[in-house]
Amino acid sequence: MSSSFIFTLICFCIVQTSLGYYDLKNVAYSKKVTLSSRYHHVHYPGWNAVNGRLTDFAHSGHERSPWLRIDLGKNFRIHEIEVFARSDCCAHQLHDLDVKVGKRTHMMLLCGHFTGYTKVGGRMAVWCPSRTVARYVQIQIVKGVSNYLSPAEVVVWGKPIHGGF
Repeated sequence: MSSSFIFTLICFCIVQTSLGYYDLKNVAYSKKVTLSSRYHHVHYPGWNAVNGRLTDFAHSGHERSPWLRIDLGKNFRIHEIEVFARSDCCAHQLHDLDVKVGKRTHMMLLCGHFTGYTKVGGRMAVWCPSRTVARYVQIQIVKGVSNYLSPAEVVVWGKPIHGGF
């Protein structure tokens, strides 16, 4: 089976079992991504983290507290954010993450924190407080002097806002 089929199947199962949230979808898919820096300036662009494939990845430069920010294009009610590690190597490049969300980039609130390291091909998940609304989602390594950030995929489970919420 292809990795994209398996990823789709896993995502479907997660949505079906997420406490009755059947109308959630990956609102980050194909959205604009900004990295705090780029690895070698041309390779591994940010959009690799929202293209639905676990076989490629985004990659920041080596720096203190690297981050990746997704612009969802409009406000969504955010339920859960999943960050998938690379499946080829380098699990140490995804650790101690703060996951922030906000309606504006200068007003981001902590949705959750993941402490420690993941494993190769691993998954980190953060559930946002009930009724969280955001346009921007940011993941950032917050521990260590200098790091790379290289997620394979970032999935933001959310739904459109209707009725002025």
